[in-house]
Amino acid sequence: MAWFVYMLWCGDGSLYTGCTDNVPRRLAVHQSGKGAKYTRSRLPVSLAYTEELADKSAALRREAGIKRLSRRQKLELIQGKERCVMREMRRKERQITEEEAWAVVDKCEYAFLAMTAEDGTPYGLPVTIVRKEWDIYFHSAPEGRKAECLRRRPQVCITCVGDTEVQQDRFTTLYESAVAFGTAVELTEDQEKIEALRLLCLRHTPDNMRDFDRAIGTSLARTAVWKIVVAEITGKAKR
Repeated sequence: MAWFVYMLWCGDGSLYTGCTDNVPRRLAVHQSGKGAKYTRSRLPVSLAYTEELADKSAALRREAGIKRLSRRQKLELIQGKERCVMREMRRKERQITEEEAWAVVDKCEYAFLAMTAEDGTPYGLPVTIVRKEWDIYFHSAPEGRKAECLRRRPQVCITCVGDTEVQQDRFTTLYESAVAFGTAVELTEDQEKIEALRLLCLRHTPDNMRDFDRAIGTSLARTAVWKIVVAEITGKAKR
C-alpha cells in the first residue's frame, strides 16, 4: 500500500509536514481541528504538497528529511523548483533494495558529487563521505568553487560504486552502485561539525584517531562540513 508525505499551509503562514496512507482523510482531520497539536492552534490549514512513497517506512524517512529542510527549500519543493525526481530504472532486474543501496554507500572508497555550476552547467568532483542514518557527510574548504556552488544551488546528486570485477572471459563487468538525490546543508555548529569529522575519520583513518583532537584544534575553523539530506536513493547491481 502506498504512503504519502504531505505539507500543509497553516493559518499563520507556517508549514506543517506529516505522512499518511490517506491524504484526503488526514487533511479533513487537520481541518476539523482534531489533527496534530501544531495544526490545531494554527487553523485554517490547506494542502500545499504531496509525494507518494512505496511504504510507511519510506514515507517516515522522507518526512524526516523534509522537516530538516529550511523554509526556502520547502517552498522550492512546493513550487516544483529544483526538485530531483528519479526516473524509473530501465533494467529492473538489476535494481537492488534500498538497504543494499545504503550498504554500497557505506563501502565505497569515495563518491562522486554532482552539482550545478554558477553558469548553470554541470560540475562534479570526487568526495570522501560517511553516512549516518539517512544523511551523508563530507568536508571541504570554506571557500572555493565547490562551496560556492553548494551555497547557491544546494540540490545535488551523489553516486557511489561498491565492489567491481572485470570478467576476463566475457566482455562485461560485475558491479554495484547507488545514486542518491538530496539537499546539501552546511553545518554551522562546532559540535555537529566535530561529530561529522569524527565519523569521517573513524571510517577512513581509524588507526590515526589518537591525533584527532589535536587536528580539530588546529583545523576546525578552516574546514567546512556538509550534510546531504537524502530525499531518494536507488541502487543497481550486476552480480
